[in-house]
Amino acid sequence: MANYTNTDGQTAVDVVANKTLALADCGIVQVVKLDAITITLPATVAGAYFRIVNGGVPVSSGPTGTGSNGQVLVTVAPNASDQIAGLGFTAADNKAALNTKATANVGDFIELVADATNGWVVTRAKGVWARAA
Repeated sequence: MANYTNTDGQTAVDVVANKTLALADCGIVQVVKLDAITITLPATVAGAYFRIVNGGVPVSSGPTGTGSNGQVLVTVAPNASDQIAGLGFTAADNKAALNTKATANVGDFIELVADATNGWVVTRAKGVWARAA
């Protein structure tokens, strides 16, 4: 069991259903706690930023806030006309970043900022992230 702890004091929300982010979500950590969730980014707007974290599936018999590694696939999808650049990804529109389930650990994350032209740029990441085919 692992535990995602928001140690930097940022506001966080649990995500247990597919979610399309809005500019109002900037600065709020999105903690994914259910397998096969897709977080869809809005169309690029200069300076918009998001942090998406793998929170693991909560353990019902464990302490509050605990989750298991290797249980949650997190998909971060850009708007169809945008791309996610960085992390060695080949730039291409409408290709998601995936925190692969088999290698996923609670606390893996991706941080992105919008460039207002091409889409999203990864500024920081932890864990194994792959680009969708």
